[in-house]
Amino acid sequence: MKTRRLVLTSLFVAIGVVLPQALHLFGGPTLGSILLPMHLPAFIGAMLLGAGPGIIIALLSVGIGVLLGMPSLVIASYMVFELIAYAAISGYLYQKKHWNVFLSFGIAKLFGMSVAIVMVLFWSGVLGITYPPTFGTITMFAVGIPGIIAQGILVPTVVLVVKQRREHGHE
Repeated sequence: MKTRRLVLTSLFVAIGVVLPQALHLFGGPTLGSILLPMHLPAFIGAMLLGAGPGIIIALLSVGIGVLLGMPSLVIASYMVFELIAYAAISGYLYQKKHWNVFLSFGIAKLFGMSVAIVMVLFWSGVLGITYPPTFGTITMFAVGIPGIIAQGILVPTVVLVVKQRREHGHE
């Protein structure tokens, strides 16, 4: 991994750790489940740097977050797979297949949400993990609708602005 890519990957990991902590500090404990802040650096990092760095961002953000107490291990048990799916699919479709940023985001979002549901069902069945009432079913996504809308606006906007700046030599 080149130095620039390593630095940017590290920056996105830091954002993935600090942003949820800041939202929790200023907005209370439920704001994270509403705004889904860890999703942003995984998506944006993957679309700008590729699927590999995006997966690293997802893994490290969740892993370091767990060590700091957010997300809880129960939530992280499915969230890490969800974020990996977002990063892998969006990074692959946008970087390797050169698909439209909106289509890449949308497909990755749907796939990642499906992965989250499957993982919740898997962990519930295999290990008997009990999730809070707002998790474990499709309703867990209803809580995050504001975050999903924000992602649908922010992710493509940031990716397109950075791409445009790169094309015009403003790195």
